[in-house]
Amino acid sequence: MKVAGSLATQFAPPFSLVLHYFIGSFIFNLISMISLFWYSGGFEPPVFSFSYAFLAHTFLLGSVMMTIFGALYQLIPVALEVPVFSFRIAYLQFYIYLTGILLFIHSFWTGNTKVMLTGATLLFFSFLMFLFNFFMSIRGLEKSNITARFLIWANVSLFVGSFIGLFMVFSFVFGFPVQNMENVVYAHLIFTLFGFVFMVIMGVSMVLLPMFSLSHKFRDIYINLSFFVMVISVFGGGFTILFFGNTLVYYSIFLMIASAVGLYLLQVYEIYRKRARRVRDTGTDIMFSSHFFILLFILSTILTPLSEKFVFASAFLLIFGFINTLIYGSMYKILPFLTWFHRFSSLVGKKKVPMLNEMLPEKLPLYQILISSSGVFLLTVCVFISVKPVFYSAAAFMTVGSLVFMYINIYVLKFKLEE
Repeated sequence: MKVAGSLATQFAPPFSLVLHYFIGSFIFNLISMISLFWYSGGFEPPVFSFSYAFLAHTFLLGSVMMTIFGALYQLIPVALEVPVFSFRIAYLQFYIYLTGILLFIHSFWTGNTKVMLTGATLLFFSFLMFLFNFFMSIRGLEKSNITARFLIWANVSLFVGSFIGLFMVFSFVFGFPVQNMENVVYAHLIFTLFGFVFMVIMGVSMVLLPMFSLSHKFRDIYINLSFFVMVISVFGGGFTILFFGNTLVYYSIFLMIASAVGLYLLQVYEIYRKRARRVRDTGTDIMFSSHFFILLFILSTILTPLSEKFVFASAFLLIFGFINTLIYGSMYKILPFLTWFHRFSSLVGKKKVPMLNEMLPEKLPLYQILISSSGVFLLTVCVFISVKPVFYSAAAFMTVGSLVFMYINIYVLKFKLEE
């Protein structure tokens, strides 16, 4: 398995382009955590409602996918060794995407379906711009690796999932007859969350985890098996649910996805086991430890037939536990490097330049993760025991964690050489 040696190549995008997406993701991350206070009455079925859609889309579209788009514009040249087709399209996509998100989540808050239609259309158009940019970038790809395969299928899944999402909005606004809307929502969830977000994470992790931990000579059988199971689960399962969904089908497909995720976990452990860097590295340690939440997610998913509350628990463990913690850890590695490369790389040999770990406030990232993770555990507990003081504590922990995360990244961006 090839391990890239650096986050920057001669094809690297402008620093400001990546910052557009990253800063947007930081702001939406904080908005998502503050929004949790709105749910102090507890988490009760139905799972699919405008109220929960507001929280899910604010976090997933605003924080998670903003991070993914910014990271991919930086990592496509590193992982696939091809230049990004057009940075102008990437800049334009950001502003259309941002406008679409703001209108879309506003519509969930107010229930205004006309605004929802405008927001969804802008979001879909911004996705098409990203997909055009991605596939034009890889048209000259000479060698395919596991990361490339994950990214290609992830982007196909993004098209299918976002098209289904746009169809749902059209049905809300124009009253299209839909035989079973729950099936359509599940299919949208599978293609976007597991098909796009998760497959991007799985593919990019195979570049970042070995790079940051200096891991090499590890077997890659688990990730190759995981790839096939995940593609079959997402595309086979997603279309099956769309037309033949029922409770047994939902459960079977989510178990197949969980088995693909389990194989991915084995691969992460294999990389961790073969790591050369044994000294403490906060960002890398956080990235590896975030996968602990996946074990809890799989366990909770298995228990979903017992109670619909396990659906809420699974969602919180996956998106606020695993995905959010992984993003926090990744940012503690990626942003210091990009800032250092942009600001200090030209000074190497001329002045004393900082080490990457010196650009992070000492111990604060670790405290931030402990605060945020405590909030996730309390929030999951609140699914089963609706106690307001515990809920407010959970929301407060996660909001403070997000604020500290934002402060740390501002600290990195404003880091200066000592006189």
